[in-house]
Amino acid sequence: MPTKYKKIAVLGGTGKAGKYLVRELIRQGYIVKALARDPRKIELSDTSIEVIQGNARNYESILSLLLECDAVISTLGSSGNEPDTCSIAVGHIIKAMQVLNMHRYIEVAGLAINTPEDKKGLLTKSLVTIMRWFASAAIDDRQKDYELLKNSNIQWTIVRCPMIKLTELTRNVNTSLTDSAGNQISATSLARFIIDQLNNEEFICKAPFISN
Repeated sequence: MPTKYKKIAVLGGTGKAGKYLVRELIRQGYIVKALARDPRKIELSDTSIEVIQGNARNYESILSLLLECDAVISTLGSSGNEPDTCSIAVGHIIKAMQVLNMHRYIEVAGLAINTPEDKKGLLTKSLVTIMRWFASAAIDDRQKDYELLKNSNIQWTIVRCPMIKLTELTRNVNTSLTDSAGNQISATSLARFIIDQLNNEEFICKAPFISN
């Protein structure tokens, strides 16, 4: 494990992708500090993980989570009742990182975020159109999330991915700044790619698409 980042604050660690991320961080020797509304949903019992009970929509919870951490990773998603959770959480994260003089933030998102470098193909555009039928407010909120990060002074990366397959299997990961090259990614491949970005400057202040 590299020494630059030792203790990682994690949001969304009780979700499907988040569980794989937390497991992989611990496997690679990192110390994890995870935020959870219900700490019982953190399935791992390990001396390398500390669980903070709180809500990502609350600034004090975010500040408590980030204290004594070296970097932040979020696999947080929104719910139908709270479609603005991601932008609210990111606003709190940016503020807390500035207060604590932290710099590295990595986030997982879907395909719908638009950036100036995008050249999305027909398949990606069609998938986003379908997603908009079911989660238009959440997609708009993700775009707001991106704009907040783009206008901040932190070293952020948004990892845009297609459907996540909940499997331990890994395959080669395709990356692109313009369009998604595939329609799925394994949760383990995603977790490892995210962790690799902690010490990789290639995608700082960028939003790569990844797929298997």
